[in-house]
Amino acid sequence: SAWALMPPGLAAVGCSVAASPVRAAIERAAEARGVTVQWLGPEPRHHGEVVLVNGYRNPAQLGADRWHGMLGACLRCPGSFVLVAAGTATTVDCVQCSSDAAHFIGGCIAPGARMMFEALARRTAGLPQASGAATGFPDNTDDAITTGVRDAQAGLAVQIVQRFARGLGHMPAGLVRGGDAGPVADRLRTSGLGAVIEHNLVLAGLALRARASNTMTDR
Repeated sequence: SAWALMPPGLAAVGCSVAASPVRAAIERAAEARGVTVQWLGPEPRHHGEVVLVNGYRNPAQLGADRWHGMLGACLRCPGSFVLVAAGTATTVDCVQCSSDAAHFIGGCIAPGARMMFEALARRTAGLPQASGAATGFPDNTDDAITTGVRDAQAGLAVQIVQRFARGLGHMPAGLVRGGDAGPVADRLRTSGLGAVIEHNLVLAGLALRARASNTMTDR
């Protein structure tokens, strides 16, 4: 209904790591409202309101969602940070800031919490689809599974943060986004690490790219 109020001929920008049929469906829905979609991928370097250098060996291989999430995070965090994206997959990305630029130095990818829960339920005999709570010392199976999964997610982030901090010489900021951001941030805080939930970082990164392009003034 909101799109119906917009004048025709507008263009939109987006990024996606979903399968091509999903992107095609979005394009059809947009075209039905007279909106064209331009899909944006990662860049070797972004130079605009923020400067971010892509440290991937092959910059084009980096997921578009990760790149735009880091761009959005650069807007909200002035110093070095670790960005945890807790969704279908969990990614942990490190950005080191200097006086002239931010540098994505690398990151890792692991199964997300839901994938871990489903793997235990489907591929092991006798374990349920857990709905327990994350506790200090679980005394029942549901809580044991939930605690194991939640601590595995947070533990990955803790390892990367500590490794990054040793190189920096100080503790980086911790940012968490995604559908499972709340549980991950809670477990990080339990582990003694600061964690700030920052939603919509990918959208913020896309908006940054739109503003930076002279050909995208109507988006």
